[in-house]
Amino acid sequence: MNLISISKLCESLNCHAIFHNKKCLLQDLHSQKMIGLGEQIEGLYRLVLDSFNKPLCNSLSVNNISTDPNLTIPSSPLWHFRLGHASHKRLTHMSQLYPSLTFDHNATCDICHFAKQKKFPFTSTLFVASSKFELLHFDIWGPLSATSVHNHRYFLTILDDYTRFVWIVLLKSKSEVSQHVKNFISLIENRFHITPKTIRSDNGPEFLLHSFYDSTGILHHRSCVETPQQNGRVERKHQHILNVGRALLYQSKFPASYWSYALLHATFIINRVTSTILHNKSPYQLLHNKVPDIESFKVFGYLCYPSTLQAQRSKLSPRAIKFVFFGLLHWL
Repeated sequence: MNLISISKLCESLNCHAIFHNKKCLLQDLHSQKMIGLGEQIEGLYRLVLDSFNKPLCNSLSVNNISTDPNLTIPSSPLWHFRLGHASHKRLTHMSQLYPSLTFDHNATCDICHFAKQKKFPFTSTLFVASSKFELLHFDIWGPLSATSVHNHRYFLTILDDYTRFVWIVLLKSKSEVSQHVKNFISLIENRFHITPKTIRSDNGPEFLLHSFYDSTGILHHRSCVETPQQNGRVERKHQHILNVGRALLYQSKFPASYWSYALLHATFIINRVTSTILHNKSPYQLLHNKVPDIESFKVFGYLCYPSTLQAQRSKLSPRAIKFVFFGLLHWL
């Protein structure tokens, strides 16, 4: 006989062992389902391996093997164990080469789920907003390894789904986010006379403004836990902003602490550059219904000579002062 310790059984499977005069029932603590059955035969309760729940019995065999090498593996999962928990598809192909190889097509192995489970491929959504501010994506990036010259460690990204116009707000801490969200909604209502219909964000507590959303009639969509793909447009926009921002930093040879200026100017540029996704229009053009003026563009980090103020100069004072161009910033 292969004897099973009741204490080890209950500990490893997290279950109840309920004994009657003729039977022993194993009941899962969480689901309250029966996961095993033992029959009383000649004074011993014998576990029925093949009559009720094969997946958990297989898992039980693995646990027993790790503590007692003399225990016997049931014949059904034997080749599955021998071949390192090979998949059913692979075992099916191998059984054509080796007729002695048998396995249970319907069995589910707990060990395979623990060791090899991964997410299914995430299908991209085909939904695109049909008007400005119908859907806004919000997300926070940070903390960055280098604090900015003004002690910023995060930035809030706001993306309009229809125009792909993007705004970023520099943050010293995440506690500032809630107020910036309210301020941005007020800005859109005042500037464009439109109240955004839907906001999409992750489950960060700084976005949970239930009373504010209820008062403005805004729907708040939250992505599932550990599923950033559901807010993928703003995630990809993060990558776009950082790519351009890094290029500006390397080009200007500024220290890393000037990343805030680089990202703000990168956002300014991205909003005014045409995109194939927008049918070769720029986000600025879709938002304002006009082509942006790029004549004012300057090279980030290069030398510039702004004029001095007339009130602060004499007739012989310099008419300009030497500066470094830190970028252009237009909120809208």
